[in-house]
Amino acid sequence: MHATLPGSLASDLILAEDQIFTVAPRPGVTDGTQDLVAYPRPERATVTPQRLAPLWRIPVPAGHVVLRAESVDDLGVLVSTARSRTVAPLDTTETMLLDISTGQQRWRAPGFATLHASGRVLLQTFGSEEPLTLGAVELASGRELWSTWLPAGAWPAYHERDGMVDAIVVSTAAGDVEVLDPGTGAVRHRLPALDDEPAGHRNVAVFGDLVLVIRNQTTVTAYDLDGLVQRWEATVSLASYVTPCGALVCARSSDGGLHLLDPDTGAVRGSTEQVDVVLAGSGRALATTSGSSDALGVIAVDPATGKQLADYGVWDLVGSYEYLPHLLGVRALPEIGLLLARFDPAEPQPRRVDVLTGATGGCQYRYDLIACRRGDGSFGIWQLRG
Repeated sequence: MHATLPGSLASDLILAEDQIFTVAPRPGVTDGTQDLVAYPRPERATVTPQRLAPLWRIPVPAGHVVLRAESVDDLGVLVSTARSRTVAPLDTTETMLLDISTGQQRWRAPGFATLHASGRVLLQTFGSEEPLTLGAVELASGRELWSTWLPAGAWPAYHERDGMVDAIVVSTAAGDVEVLDPGTGAVRHRLPALDDEPAGHRNVAVFGDLVLVIRNQTTVTAYDLDGLVQRWEATVSLASYVTPCGALVCARSSDGGLHLLDPDTGAVRGSTEQVDVVLAGSGRALATTSGSSDALGVIAVDPATGKQLADYGVWDLVGSYEYLPHLLGVRALPEIGLLLARFDPAEPQPRRVDVLTGATGGCQYRYDLIACRRGDGSFGIWQLRG
C-alpha cells in the first residue's frame, strides 16, 4: 500500500494522472453540500501507508454532481459537472478549469470536456429534445475557437490517435453520419441516410479506424474513417449497438444476445445469448455470468462456439476509465482484504497480482493506480505496474 485518503460512504474518488480527487460532504454541513478535494499522487513506497493531506478544497456548484476531474500537465484541472437529477435534467453540464496548485477557478463554460489536442478542449452539451452544441475552446483561457449546433438526438463519438482526438463522428436521429474536423468543426465526410431507411434506426460507433453503422438492427456496415468508404458488411439476427471486445467487435442486442465480428472482414466469429463476452482474443474469450450483489462469475469460452473452457469463480471486476487488454478482478479474503487478479484471454488461468490489505471493495484502476474502499469508508491507494 502506498497511501490512504480520508473518506466516508458518502464520498467518491476520482483518479487523475497527476492528482487524486475526492468528492465529499463538506465538514460540519448536513444540507448535502459537497467539496472537491485534491490530493497529491503518492510517488514512493513506504513501510507504513502514507496518510495523504489535501492540497486544496473547493465547493462543488450547488445542485451539481461531478462527472470528471482531470489534471492537464501544469495548466490546471478540468472539472465537468452536471445538474443533479433531483434538481434538473442531467443534460445541464458545465466545465471549469481550476488552478492545479490552489483550485482557484480560471474559467467556466457550458458543456462536458474532452481533451482535443495540446492547449485545446472540446465542449459538448447534451439534450434529447433540444439541439446541442459542440465546439472547442482554448484550454488556458476558455476562449471559443469554434462552435456548431447539432440537431436534437445527435450523438458525437470521438476518434483518438496518440491520446488526442483527431476526428469527431456525429450520427443524427435522421440517419446521417458526418465526420468533423476537431480543429475547425468543418465537415470532412458525410454519409447521408438511405431513402428507404426509417429515421432513428442507425446506431454508430468508432472502432479503431472504422466507423460502424447498425441499420434496422440486422446489418452492421464498416466504413473507413477517412472518406467513409465501405469496407465490409455483416448480417446479424439482432443488434442494438456495438462495443470493442478486445481483438473482436461485439454487436450486442438489448435482450442480452451478441455476435462477435472480425474487425478486418466482418465475418461472424461466434454468437451467444447465454453469457456476456467482455474481452475476446484469437482463440479464447472472457465472459461474465450473473452473480450475487456486484459480483460476477468469470469464465473463459470459445468465441466460435460459445463452449465454456474454464470457470474462474466469482469476482468483483475493477472499474477502469479506459479500455484495457485484460480484466482486473478482486475477491474477499476474510479479515485480510482483497485478492487482486489479472485475467487475460491469451492465458489459461488468472494471474494473482497482490493482496490489498484492508480493502473491502469499490475498486477502480487508472494511471497505474488501484484505489479501493476500506472498511471505515476511507480509500486505499496501491501502485500497479505492468
